Amino acid sequence: MTVPPLEELQRWVAAMPAPFREEPVGFGGPVLVSAVVADLLETMVGDPAESATLTSGWLLECLRHNASNEPERNRLRWMLAAAHLLWHPQLRRTAVTAQALRRLMVQDLPALAALVPVDVLDAEPDRREELIRVVLRALELALPGETAQEAADRLGQVDSVARHRLVAEAAERERRAREVREAMARKAATAAAAKVTRE
Repeated sequence: MTVPPLEELQRWVAAMPAPFREEPVGFGGPVLVSAVVADLLETMVGDPAESATLTSGWLLECLRHNASNEPERNRLRWMLAAAHLLWHPQLRRTAVTAQALRRLMVQDLPALAALVPVDVLDAEPDRREELIRVVLRALELALPGETAQEAADRLGQVDSVARHRLVAEAAERERRAREVREAMARKAATAAAAKVTRE
């Protein structure tokens, strides 16, 4: 199976139809997320028994949500965006493992949704590319003409989760360094005061 070029996938995501952009509801309402994702599993997972097991297991759990919780609605909307991407005619014919889809839906997309509102897909090409690359990484697929190292390098450039982690780590290092500097300053001040007292 040939993965379409990045530019084509970018256009596909940008042209996401209105039903995938509406307010999601896990088990009913204008966008039945559970039905969309279950249909995707049935289409892409080669083993029907495995697909049925997933539909009654982790899938139901990851679709449970609090409708009044904005982060949860954002997570479900990222799931819809990924489902739309995977419904590209060339991608949906790809047989993938249930484990790969589980990683995408349970780990990768929630991590992205925790940091980035899904509405940025309309305005930011880098976020569309990030979605595409996160999905392809989870399914162990590669863009045409791109090596695994090139794919990893480019994902690193647009990866919101990795960038957030690096910023948090840098902030933590700075906090620890500041604490050390302050402790050293207090120790120096105490030593200077003790010296004055002795004299």
